[in-house]
Amino acid sequence: MMKTITAEHAAELILELLKTNSWLNAPGVMTKDDFYAKDEAILFLQQMAIHGASSFGDTSQSAQRIISGFLLDFMSKLMHPGHPLNRKSWQVDGSKLMPEQGLQVIAAEIVGNQLRPQSVH
Repeated sequence: MMKTITAEHAAELILELLKTNSWLNAPGVMTKDDFYAKDEAILFLQQMAIHGASSFGDTSQSAQRIISGFLLDFMSKLMHPGHPLNRKSWQVDGSKLMPEQGLQVIAAEIVGNQLRPQSVH
């Protein structure tokens, strides 16, 4: 059963994902060299969204830090009233557990961002 959720609810789902999978919070502070593991991090998040995960497995330390940083940053953007993500909504499967719904939101954002041209910061 698909349902539409707001950014506020999406942030709650990401928080639940982080609480349920505390290993996602563990990698530490990013370094300047971590940038090179961005593709590996995106691939891990895609695979996690599809198949689930109970650990980082053989994912590099750099990718682990990117994943952790992305999840925290994404959650903060969802909660920030001035950020465009705060006005967005997503379709999730209401029959799934909250962490799995959070992964559905993450997967939608990864796919959406890969289809759109990246903005220059």
